[in-house]
Amino acid sequence: MKDRISAFMPFCYFMALVLYLELAFHVVMFHSLNKDIVYIVLFSLSIALILGFACSRLSPGTNYILSLSATVLLCVFFCAQLVYHAVFQKFLALFSMLGVADQAFDFMEVISKNVLGSLLGILLLLAPIPLLIIGYRKRRLTFPKVRLRSGLACLGAACECFLIAFLLLNMGSQAPYSPYDIYYHNVSTDMTVEHFGVLSMTRLDGIYAIAGKPEKTLQLADMASFGEASVTKASVDTSPNVLNIDFEAILNAAPDDDVRQLTQYFKERPGTSKNEYTGMFKGYNVIFITAEGFSRFVIDEERTPTLYRLKNEGFVFEHYYTPGWYASTSDGEYANLTGLLPTDGIVSMKVAGEHGKDMRFTLGQQLKRLGYTVNGYHNNSYTYYGRDLSHPNMGYDWHGTGNWFQPEKTDSGKDYWPQSDLQLMEQSIPDYMDSEPFHTYYMTVSGHMLYDVSGNQMAYRNYDAVADLPYSETTKGYLACQLELEKGMKLLVSELEERGIADHTVIVLGADHIPYNDKPVCDELAGHELEPSIEWYQNDLIIWSGSMEEPVKVDKYCYDVDILPTISNLLGLDYDSRLMIGQDILSDAPSLVCFPDRSFISDKCIYNASTGSATPLADESVSQEYLDSMSADIYNRFTVSEKVLNTDYYKYIEENLP
Repeated sequence: MKDRISAFMPFCYFMALVLYLELAFHVVMFHSLNKDIVYIVLFSLSIALILGFACSRLSPGTNYILSLSATVLLCVFFCAQLVYHAVFQKFLALFSMLGVADQAFDFMEVISKNVLGSLLGILLLLAPIPLLIIGYRKRRLTFPKVRLRSGLACLGAACECFLIAFLLLNMGSQAPYSPYDIYYHNVSTDMTVEHFGVLSMTRLDGIYAIAGKPEKTLQLADMASFGEASVTKASVDTSPNVLNIDFEAILNAAPDDDVRQLTQYFKERPGTSKNEYTGMFKGYNVIFITAEGFSRFVIDEERTPTLYRLKNEGFVFEHYYTPGWYASTSDGEYANLTGLLPTDGIVSMKVAGEHGKDMRFTLGQQLKRLGYTVNGYHNNSYTYYGRDLSHPNMGYDWHGTGNWFQPEKTDSGKDYWPQSDLQLMEQSIPDYMDSEPFHTYYMTVSGHMLYDVSGNQMAYRNYDAVADLPYSETTKGYLACQLELEKGMKLLVSELEERGIADHTVIVLGADHIPYNDKPVCDELAGHELEPSIEWYQNDLIIWSGSMEEPVKVDKYCYDVDILPTISNLLGLDYDSRLMIGQDILSDAPSLVCFPDRSFISDKCIYNASTGSATPLADESVSQEYLDSMSADIYNRFTVSEKVLNTDYYKYIEENLP
């Protein structure tokens, strides 16, 4: 019996190794084993048996070396996923993200910090390496050459495990967010890991990188009626904000089912209504800022008087959110600028730029068609995240370090990190402010992590202003570097007022993301531990003009994809509200905020996908039927956003306008 076990040792070893890594990782990340653990076990066993076969066909010594190498690679890969999630709050879609892998080097300090913070989990995941070495030296583990017949039998067992898993998937529910849907339609990288494990997610990601992502089908029969217009004031035009699009012509000429599904979806959407704020800023100059690592806790009446003024004298959004999208800054920009939800597993903005996807409804494109001077500025490399392609694709003459911005340098000649937002404003204002009407977009960088005085030049520069605050050094570092944004905004507003154009200019400021790697910072500033799935992502949105005589309070749940349709309506632009996933916040459309894990906030409830709980926001109870309807609607919104990007759908709109 012992000899028989020894003969199959490579297979037994890898089955134990892979199961251990997947289950240990699952417990570390999710703190429990979910009901779909059977899929993790079956897929793990199949992968393990294949690895066992690959490491069992040569001499015992060579088999051991191969087994040790495979063990090290597997353990390190699981550790990398653990640390990556600690940094970005997402799992790494390895193959899909290869195009930006070089940018990981820019986060080495952050990664090092999180290695230390995840040390217990890392040690747990690295434990198989010394155990293998010790077991082999003590002759407890051997790796004999396995006969071909036995090896093929184990490969057959691997196929059986796959087959059983596939049968179980196909026998279960095929509803949105079911295991079937998550596996076959690549709904979410995080969901794939949770339900099927790290190796299955990586295997599927590799397949999609080669063969393309699987098709998703819209749940057209289950569409919720968001955005229906209702007449509130007889004197106000409340007609839908839509264009005269010949959807029938698009349907008749549709080259594939994706275009047909999208056309049917958009055709059936009612669109959001015009309202008393439509055209309020018509013809105004527009300055749009995506602020790096910005949170609502930055704004303080004494520390940041300019930001405080803009927040409280403009539109005051009491329930605004910045969800933590997949590709951090780039996906935050994408949501802000396109009104679409980013696609998991890719850098959506980069893909749009590389392939020249039609971005007709971005402000850059809309305002350029109206004769505006349109520029974009960034105080980091102009090519970072492929912005040298994506931002011109959105209509911007794009400027950054390497083609315009002159970075500050240390005495040794090294560029400051991060660069100054004040300097960004100083260098750019002369470029455009005398060329009305203008639209200027800024992607700032002063608020970038790490929030460490020794490693963050802006935190060091402004530390004296926060030194006496009753916070940790990291929190003071965060507030200090954000003061550079305050300086830049002070200069910007002062220049507008001195030139007499503040009352003909609108400023929009939203975050790319919250400081996602430093939740304790937000907890400390909030004065309590923030709920991590939803509450943590609450933020501020600024929409301000010097022409506003009094603030407008907006008591509505909203988020970053709502910025574009909202400002489009305020500018009185000819746009089609049906074609954006976000909605005009100032319209009478019901509230909706979607999160990457498919949590949501509506007028009726806050639904937390991680706990499966719904907290009512109204007096009425929340039925399962309502949750199912919302689930279908949210599924559609993510699916539509992905299809718009993949099919270059807006070009069909452009071709079918009068």
